[in-house]
Amino acid sequence: MNGLPNNLKSLSLLGAGFTLGFLVKELYRYRRGHDPIIPSPRETLLPYLSSSETAKLPYPPDALPGARDIPSPHGSLRVYEWGPENGRRVLMIHGISTPSIALDLPGRGYSSTPSPSIHPQTSDFYIATILFVLASSPISWTGTNRFAILGYSLGGGIAVNFASCFPNLISSVILLAPSGLVRPYHFGWQSRLLYSSRLLPDWVIEPLVYWKLSNSSRPDEERSGSAIEDDFSLTEQGGDEIVSRSRFDVPMALEWQVRQHKGYVKSNISSLQHAPISGQHNQWLRMIDAFGIQDNNVFQQMETSHAGEGARILIISGENDPIIIAKELEEDSRKVLGEGLKSMFVNIPGAGHDFPITCDDEVVDTITKFWQR
Repeated sequence: MNGLPNNLKSLSLLGAGFTLGFLVKELYRYRRGHDPIIPSPRETLLPYLSSSETAKLPYPPDALPGARDIPSPHGSLRVYEWGPENGRRVLMIHGISTPSIALDLPGRGYSSTPSPSIHPQTSDFYIATILFVLASSPISWTGTNRFAILGYSLGGGIAVNFASCFPNLISSVILLAPSGLVRPYHFGWQSRLLYSSRLLPDWVIEPLVYWKLSNSSRPDEERSGSAIEDDFSLTEQGGDEIVSRSRFDVPMALEWQVRQHKGYVKSNISSLQHAPISGQHNQWLRMIDAFGIQDNNVFQQMETSHAGEGARILIISGENDPIIIAKELEEDSRKVLGEGLKSMFVNIPGAGHDFPITCDDEVVDTITKFWQR
């Protein structure tokens, strides 16, 4: 290298150092075999709090009835199950940030998670998680006991993937501002750098995402850029209205997770890198094919279907949602599902991405009428 200019020498040394560091890191991961489970606040925080302190948490462990913690290959999973045993069965899957609807996905709320560097949070990972949850129930969710699957945001993308794999288990699919068909141009260069490439090591990405997620729980005027440009995971807006409409403070619950759950930031990054957020058109088609619904007759077949004879689909969006754009969702869904979509697509006027909370009465009424048709 004596004959090389100094700038080329420096570039060569930098490249060699980067390559060596990458190889050492990969060798370490290979020899390690697997990481230990990353514990949730149920194990790292709750044992050290009094009953009164626990009750004051932004996301209390009794947020919903029927809480239980189940062991699984993914660690301990928090599940909520309630209602009459002979009632309608509904499995609900939350979005990328906010914990709990009927279960806390790995790395959220009170669910632990295996290291995402070894077990990336892909569609298959989430489908396996759902199967663990169903198998843990004291009542049967399989066989002739079909259930409705409801997914919000990222949970909608997961719901579509699950339904496409196990259509025989599903009676209806309800998608609230679902991911899966998000157009790629919505992801700004920052998100592409952080989540779409593997150029940056985890020790660089994680502090940046930690800061972004901490920043996302602040009031809108304190944030920089739009939610869609900054990060797909910035899903809660309008903090005061959310607090007034829900039992607990959702933005504070998000911030609490960032600070208290050791696996939350890692899981968030892994979801944005691997989960079904965009480019899922084939999975939507696979779901329709699995249900046996023909492209040109979607609504009619849904209207005439009975329990155990195919599945029905409902999609709800928020008119002013900055993340899942209602017009684009309807256009892209129609391309996949056919012209019958218009009859099963409900757009809530004036609503943002947080409409399941801010417009909860309208959402519940829409779902109830859909089931009663």
